[in-house]
Amino acid sequence: MPAFQNPFRRTGATDEEAQAAAEAAAEADDGLVDDDAGEWLAYELHEWALETRNMLAQLLIADQVQHSWQGTTLLTHESAEAEVDGLIEEAKAAENPEIDPDKPKLAFEMDGWSSDLQASLVERLGAASVPHLFDSDGDLVVHEEDEEHVEMLIEDLMARAAEQDMEELDGLAVNGLLSDMFEAADRLKRDTKDGDGVLAAIKHGRRLATVATPFGFSSTSWAALRDRCAAFADMLEGDDSDEDVVSAASDLRDALQRII
Repeated sequence: MPAFQNPFRRTGATDEEAQAAAEAAAEADDGLVDDDAGEWLAYELHEWALETRNMLAQLLIADQVQHSWQGTTLLTHESAEAEVDGLIEEAKAAENPEIDPDKPKLAFEMDGWSSDLQASLVERLGAASVPHLFDSDGDLVVHEEDEEHVEMLIEDLMARAAEQDMEELDGLAVNGLLSDMFEAADRLKRDTKDGDGVLAAIKHGRRLATVATPFGFSSTSWAALRDRCAAFADMLEGDDSDEDVVSAASDLRDALQRII
């Protein structure tokens, strides 16, 4: 066993996870691992900050480690266990730099923030290597030069907190839903009288409008996509002209094509 013991790893993926990992491996050009020659491992990383998972994803790609993601669960073959554990340790080892007393600073008031939200913010700041501390009033103190970055982290965190009652989908389900919506928009771009296309666009558009921001998307861009899908469904149930429907379907199709 490797020296580093990752508390987020569980030995043995479920049959569904192992199949997903095997299919991802089958799409690679080289370095394939025989799925029958060992076990697939699942690393449960849902408690990690988004930035830390992104860092790990970049490290895995850079080191050409065979892997796949199912939502926030990392799947990899046991033959790469030691290498993956090392990269996980590297991603988690990012230390928060200390505040420079000579640099201009500013404070963000934390009034009304729950302890869970503050803990999530601290995780994100640490993963992003943003120097910070809390003053005697409990306010968050950062360098002025990091103001825009911190504001973006806070905005994303608050947006995700507001989505807690929305449907959460893993990566495979998200890709499937986006692909279904793309197909429906593509059909209506070519024929606004396509009944199956209309029904599919309304069905998938309404559902997309209720899905929380998935891993790998910014809350801002996903919220914009939700609004666009809901507006398109409204248009199809209204009395808009065929020309307007074709234009909206074309724009939505192009937007979806860029992210699937």
